[in-house]
Amino acid sequence: MQKISLSLYRSNIIRGLAILAVVLLHVLAYPHGIYNGDKQLLFISLDQLSRFCVPAFLIISGYGLATKYGNEKINYFEFIKKRIGKLFPLYLLWSFASILIVKSVPAWSFDNQPISLITQLLLGQADYQLYFLPVLFQLYFLFPLLWLFRKKPNLLMISALLLQIALYVFYAARADNSERFEYVISLSWIGYFVFGIYLKLQELPKILIKSALPLSFIAAISVIAFSLRQINSGIDPLFALKFTKLAVIPFGFLINLSLITMILPTRNFFTGLVSKILAWLGENSFLIFLSHTVGLRIIYAISMKQLDPGTLMGTILMWIITIYLSLKILNEKKTKAVIPQ
Repeated sequence: MQKISLSLYRSNIIRGLAILAVVLLHVLAYPHGIYNGDKQLLFISLDQLSRFCVPAFLIISGYGLATKYGNEKINYFEFIKKRIGKLFPLYLLWSFASILIVKSVPAWSFDNQPISLITQLLLGQADYQLYFLPVLFQLYFLFPLLWLFRKKPNLLMISALLLQIALYVFYAARADNSERFEYVISLSWIGYFVFGIYLKLQELPKILIKSALPLSFIAAISVIAFSLRQINSGIDPLFALKFTKLAVIPFGFLINLSLITMILPTRNFFTGLVSKILAWLGENSFLIFLSHTVGLRIIYAISMKQLDPGTLMGTILMWIITIYLSLKILNEKKTKAVIPQ
């Protein structure tokens, strides 16, 4: 048996890889017909291999919380106030900025977005990546309750995994298979979050750690083959490629376990430099996550000459101002963290 140790530096490297995968997934959403074209296998593979990203963020979050609280009892309301307070101001800022920007450019509106502002905020629907914040908020509400079972980690892990699997089976059986609303339910991701907690609480068999990487390759081939078959049988790529399907679960667990336990060759100049860049990206992944979708829209608009110069410049200015305000909020929180209260 082996205890898992995940340092902050390693966590940031994994976050860096994950945020690059998030951006790649959203870049792949722009070209039309790529999942049915000549390079179908390439694009499906890129998409499915990038699906480790959301599980990675959740596993690291669960591990970090379990590390922070150790054997402590958690004051529920203080915990919620502290955790939500760190993320909520930026979530509100980018929700309102995204609504304003997207509404000012009709070409950027997307399907199945709720009309109600309250619904958009509650479900993270102001922009298509923002569902992740309500998911985190829900998991923060659940964590103190999950933490009550910390002395029974196997039961906790098995229960969470079975619940997630049951939900994915339910989603697969539904006729109106809308992944946007599947994503915003925290129980769709509960297994990954609890796995992070589990890694801190429980030792893993060495054979599992050693076999995680080769098993990841098998899981990757399986999820790619499954998606390829579904798309070629006529299923909409949006549904065939989504996170919330059974084939993604083993890949999500195994590839992230491989990344957590892999030995990093940091002495080599090139690999050391890559690690530092990834760690920097990971450290800034939250702001990149919040801002990148508008940035991608701007790049696409420029390349396609989609907007008139006035609208384009106004949109860029609004985006830059929102990034500036975000940095001010983040720097203020960092300052408060180091000043004794």
